[in-house]
Amino acid sequence: MTDQNPITLQFSTADYAGKDGIEAWRHLFGRAICDLDIEPLTDQPFHSRAVVRVLPGLGVASGVCSGAHYWRPRHLIKNDDLVFVFNHDGVDRAKMLGRESIIEPGQAVLFALDTVGGTTNKSHSRFTTIRIPRAALAPALQDMNAAVLQPIVSNNIALNLLRNYISVLENPQALAKPEAQNLVVAHIHDLIALALGPTKDAGELARKRGGRAARLRAIKADVARQAENYDLSISSIAARHGVTPRYIQMLFGEAGTSFSEYMGMQRLAAAHRMLADPALAHRRIAEIALTTGFSNVSYFNRAFRRQFDVTPSDVRAGFSLAN
Repeated sequence: MTDQNPITLQFSTADYAGKDGIEAWRHLFGRAICDLDIEPLTDQPFHSRAVVRVLPGLGVASGVCSGAHYWRPRHLIKNDDLVFVFNHDGVDRAKMLGRESIIEPGQAVLFALDTVGGTTNKSHSRFTTIRIPRAALAPALQDMNAAVLQPIVSNNIALNLLRNYISVLENPQALAKPEAQNLVVAHIHDLIALALGPTKDAGELARKRGGRAARLRAIKADVARQAENYDLSISSIAARHGVTPRYIQMLFGEAGTSFSEYMGMQRLAAAHRMLADPALAHRRIAEIALTTGFSNVSYFNRAFRRQFDVTPSDVRAGFSLAN
């Protein structure tokens, strides 16, 4: 695996006139990126858009598309990569290796690119596909062949962690260094293996590496979303994620911080947003402090100034002067 800068490509049929959009989707997305033949299913206006992100050992495409038939004939087989597909909306009918599977919304499935096959979605679909080298995944699985075209249910823990974790690819700062890129790629490989059924040794490594990283990211995102909730606590977060408070403390400790420190930072950030929000200009600073979990206003003022180098009153006054 060689180091390189992440590559991001964007495509939309809206950028083309009439049927030119369909042909562009076939050639740019189907042939150049996915090694697929694509055939729209209806005479209705066809639309599609996708964002493709490429790192060493990983390619991720996310987008939407009208109903279409995606098929890889033998002459388009170029390598033995694997593609892990999330079906967010719509129902996919997948065929490969003499098997046929129905992939419901919220489920996922694995395809092998060295095999004739494909999928059909008869209506609007929303998808995320993750392409990885076979050598990065096959040795970690109990049964590689059995994993192909086997639907992964929507409540699979690793699948849900992966669904949240891949959002890290949208953050250029998180991928600024080659070592960070390689670690993110390894985590995604780990989570796919866990979702499909790893060997004992591979599963243990994947849970310690990708599993913990994804769990921490999911918990951090949850805390950030709930930062304005006065009742937010490590116990409530642990219950929501099906883990223990002690496990959460361990995750944050391994990252060099603590749950309480992170929660405090997110609450201060929420308070800053509220103070700068014109719709909340009528709310007193003490009320905002209480809403974001600070029962002591003096402590809130000190912590706020330490974090942002301005006082809560400065933020509100700055808003007032600007308006």
